[in-house]
Amino acid sequence: MVSAVNVGSVNMPKMLRHMRHRSSQVRDLTFVREPIKQKDIKTTKVGGSDLTGPAVSFGYEKSSSDAVTATDDVAYHAASPEIVLPGLTVLQSPIVSRRGRLEKTGHRISGACTFYTPSLDYIQNLDNFGETVAFGELESYDKLYDIERIIYNAPDSATNTSTNEKEWELFTDGNGNYVGQELAGYEIDRLQFKIKRTTDGNGTTTWNGIATDKITHLKIYDDSNNIIKLEPTSGTLAPRIGPNNTWNTFDIPIRDLTVNDKLSYYLNGNRLEFNVTGVGFDLDKMEGDTNTVKRIEIIFANKLNIEFKDVYLYKEAEWRIESIKDYRDEYMQIAAVRVRGDRSSRRRAYG
Repeated sequence: MVSAVNVGSVNMPKMLRHMRHRSSQVRDLTFVREPIKQKDIKTTKVGGSDLTGPAVSFGYEKSSSDAVTATDDVAYHAASPEIVLPGLTVLQSPIVSRRGRLEKTGHRISGACTFYTPSLDYIQNLDNFGETVAFGELESYDKLYDIERIIYNAPDSATNTSTNEKEWELFTDGNGNYVGQELAGYEIDRLQFKIKRTTDGNGTTTWNGIATDKITHLKIYDDSNNIIKLEPTSGTLAPRIGPNNTWNTFDIPIRDLTVNDKLSYYLNGNRLEFNVTGVGFDLDKMEGDTNTVKRIEIIFANKLNIEFKDVYLYKEAEWRIESIKDYRDEYMQIAAVRVRGDRSSRRRAYG
């Protein structure tokens, strides 16, 4: 438990709890580590004869991050998929949060800042962080996603559509009629929401079988009912809500998706995933007056008593860890940099 961790003479977790009521510099970040993929290694020549000496690594990555068993032509590789863990609370001290630079390839936005986090022991005992076997520590080039700007804060409500499904719709009155503002898609990067199950009327959730709280698909609609559709890759990997009366955070990208992209989600240290099965429109082409984001819905396998909160469509700030100063059981000081690419006006103009 986190409460059993030695927080040191500088009680950073307590400090962050007090400061978040007084300063917006206390941020809740999403930790992301990109997948570590297999290396292409050979022990034979093109004609099939054996190489003399050790296996040769060609130094470039293959497309898979799955585990493999060592053979003559393949080095052992543990499964190292993408890690996505929301819920890392830090104090941000900006140095340069935005800087423009004109280069040959165009205009680039960059920035730098310092994050102060609780000790590594404390982080390793947070929900999901401590249970995810592949996470051992923060490393250089890990990513930290922050909410730069909330484009839309959705209502914390859901509607029942049948006895077997629960549909969560944004921007509608529950009867399919559009209400509220029309959103410009070119500013939206990710979707985040917190969800919990308040009662369980369908039995106990299981990991090796049919679960009562699994999400069968998530859809994002434009005003012409074109959709971006996310579905579980399989029943065992279907994203789930988790234990009763426990808030779980989903944070998934909705920009620059292509069919068969895999979007990771972790619950109790178990990796689950959405599979992108359809991309029916381009967010960059949504200006907010003619072609717009209209609706998002989540369909569950069974009728559930659930609650939502903190439902955000947001523009991300992607920070890359550059260096770490570890003050042991006190806190960590992290230097991070950001490269955002084109300005929003350029994104709108060029897609």
